[in-house]
Amino acid sequence: MLNFLFWNVNKRPLAKLIINLVHESEVDIIILAESEINDAELLAKMNVKQKRPYHVTPGISLRLRMYSRYVKEFIRPIRDSGSISIREFALPLRKEVLLVAVHLRSKLHADPDDQFSECIGIAREIEKAEESVGHSRTIVVGDFNMNPFESGLIGTRGFHAVLDKRIAERKSRIVQGERFKFFYNPMWNLFGKESPGPIGTYYYDDASHTNRYWNMFDQVLVRPSLMDSFWSEELKVLTDVGKISLMTGLGRPNRKVGSDHFPILFKVDI
Repeated sequence: MLNFLFWNVNKRPLAKLIINLVHESEVDIIILAESEINDAELLAKMNVKQKRPYHVTPGISLRLRMYSRYVKEFIRPIRDSGSISIREFALPLRKEVLLVAVHLRSKLHADPDDQFSECIGIAREIEKAEESVGHSRTIVVGDFNMNPFESGLIGTRGFHAVLDKRIAERKSRIVQGERFKFFYNPMWNLFGKESPGPIGTYYYDDASHTNRYWNMFDQVLVRPSLMDSFWSEELKVLTDVGKISLMTGLGRPNRKVGSDHFPILFKVDI
């Protein structure tokens, strides 16, 4: 069982919160977006009294940082750029897994057509990576800056991520003579659901005529081959770290305490 954490920390000095969250949730792999926290300082504090220390997974992306309990000998870099980081984890006595971390451009700097075009390019990069490693046991996680229903997520030339496991089990479909592979998007289970917890990971209120308020920008997608290994009941949008609440009194992300995004936590049995 591997525990994953993703958090867009919005350039905030949240090292203490991250460390507490990692320890209390026994996280194995950590992906941070928009982090300006020094790697050495973070790891020095994170590894205090830890039997299995954390290591940085090197990469050139300034927008994504990745850490894990596994040394570099078990991690193969596949692709790295400003908005995407692809690593194959070949852990002892486990099947190889392709982990794709993404941080796509904000709606403040890209219109929907630009976002969709970026998704097309990343989807192709993922397929190339799957071809190079010879399997499609793939997890994609990060800040997509799009909701699950937007074209970049559901379009065939984008991530082609669906909300129904029964559809994803088909593995792919043919459209106009071309075959497109599916991703399964479990974040639909948390988006808009009436529950005591948040109904999204990011809240935005402006004076536009069309305002969704809540957005599920932070997501995890899995290929059909990993659906049975993904623990849907353990997928969480986190609103507190120990006794510290990450929410305002209105239930929105508290930027003064944490980030403008809530973190997400999930488990995969591999």
